[in-house]
Amino acid sequence: MTFWDALCKLGFVLIRYATMRLKLCILFFVFASCSADNAVRRLPSPAVRKYLEEITSILQANFINRSAINWVVFRQNLLAQASGAKTIEQAYPAVVSAIGALGDKHSMFVPARPLKGLETPSAKQPLLYPDEPVPGDIGYIRIPWVVGSQEKLDAYITRVQAQIKERDKPELKGWVVDLRGNMGGNMWPMLVGAGPILGEDTLGYFIDSDNAHTAWRYEKGKALLDGNTQAETAKYYTLQSANPVVAVLTDTLTASSGEAVAVAFKARKHTRSFGAGTCGVSTSRSRFYLSDGSVFLLTTAVFADRRLARYGHSIAPDEPLESSEVVPRAVRWIREEYEMRK
Repeated sequence: MTFWDALCKLGFVLIRYATMRLKLCILFFVFASCSADNAVRRLPSPAVRKYLEEITSILQANFINRSAINWVVFRQNLLAQASGAKTIEQAYPAVVSAIGALGDKHSMFVPARPLKGLETPSAKQPLLYPDEPVPGDIGYIRIPWVVGSQEKLDAYITRVQAQIKERDKPELKGWVVDLRGNMGGNMWPMLVGAGPILGEDTLGYFIDSDNAHTAWRYEKGKALLDGNTQAETAKYYTLQSANPVVAVLTDTLTASSGEAVAVAFKARKHTRSFGAGTCGVSTSRSRFYLSDGSVFLLTTAVFADRRLARYGHSIAPDEPLESSEVVPRAVRWIREEYEMRK
């Protein structure tokens, strides 16, 4: 082979190599372009991204545990969950998933337009427990859950205080306050209803993510929040024997506003609790309306008792007991405590 033949062959090889490199580069850019197009197609639409940012901003500004959340990662995960969503309705499942990831068990997203397969709050109301029989020297009142119109709330207060008045006697050694099965609703009528037994005092607090304290109080037939009336009755009742001995009964269905009443009895003198630990949502929710008409019920504060002991979790009774043991043991303790007070 001559020098020129070798040179020509080398040139041919180099040309083939260069051609292959060019083809590979072209293929790379084609694939890269396709991948970029797919990534753009997977992103939520601009309207959805704006909606998700609205949601994240509300959470970041108000959620009780906001300092424990990595909001950069939260945003990324929320966008990933809503991948490909073109409408706000298509992003609802991603929002529900994000609320669940907060882990507080009490926050809730109520979409403006429920979608098939997306869980929504049940309209079915829980059963009311019957009253328990107690001996004649013991007062008994059940504080049940309550929700509804102002008329219904007013009737609830009237009924509970009327029952207390009817069952009050000078010879009573104390009261059983039964919160078992109280799954929540509106705490303020509950506090007014139980007010004659609770007594006039600061009953507890809301404590928010900035550690700001807002006091609850019962006074002359009114439940007050930071001095502002939340529920009231004009014809309030006062016990014949003030500051009674009180046994509070709770179970795992004592939740939310029911837990608020349990907290209101905490740190009260001559008071003891019996039964099982509460549900574990001893927190306050605030309502936020979104641009599409959906609603956030977002946990923004925890309950604290009159000595500022914080909750936000299940409230353990002073004496854990099986359900069959609760009332007999509560009655025995009331009698023992009454004798010790004399």
